Amino acid sequence: MKITAITQQVHHPDRYSIFIDDTFAFGLILQDILYFKLKEGEEISQEKFDFIQNELVYVKAQDIALHYIGYKMRTETEVRKKLQEKEFTQEIIERVLEFLIAYHYVDDIQYCKSYITQRLHCNPKGSYVLKMELKQKGIQESIICKTLEQMDIDEFGDAVRLLEKKCARFDTIDEKEKKRLFAFLQRRGYSYDIIKEAFSYILKQ
Repeated sequence: MKITAITQQVHHPDRYSIFIDDTFAFGLILQDILYFKLKEGEEISQEKFDFIQNELVYVKAQDIALHYIGYKMRTETEVRKKLQEKEFTQEIIERVLEFLIAYHYVDDIQYCKSYITQRLHCNPKGSYVLKMELKQKGIQESIICKTLEQMDIDEFGDAVRLLEKKCARFDTIDEKEKKRLFAFLQRRGYSYDIIKEAFSYILKQ
């Protein structure tokens, strides 16, 4: 195996990309390059390559991932993107994710449950919007739908409470205001039937 190029990374100028046989192998800081005596045009032994890949690069990627999820829960997709930004190879990224998932440091099912619970407690929204928000975070639709089905979500009650916050008296509002409130609930992801039922309940009081 021959080191065909060593180039400074654009987004991480303190790191250098090492290409072996014209294929990106890993990124290292200058100190590591000097320590392992890596030079363009020279051969690299399999033993040295494996040590750098398995003991140095993998551990670095794992540390970055653990630090990233240390602040708050992250989805599998978010961690993958973070490591891609750091220019780790796909092989290293998958190994790190396998470790994180095995020890439940990353758990998309638990993430869904926590996200939905927090949303409903602090800023209630309908199932449709919750589903879209979770999909944007890269969670599989099957996981989202299963989690939504398992959780006790009172969309009708939430819609009623939101209407009560938005309007003190419903016996005096005009059609224009009703349309505005209807659109407000639609933007929050509540279905037409839920909104209609919430309005009927409020207006009967």
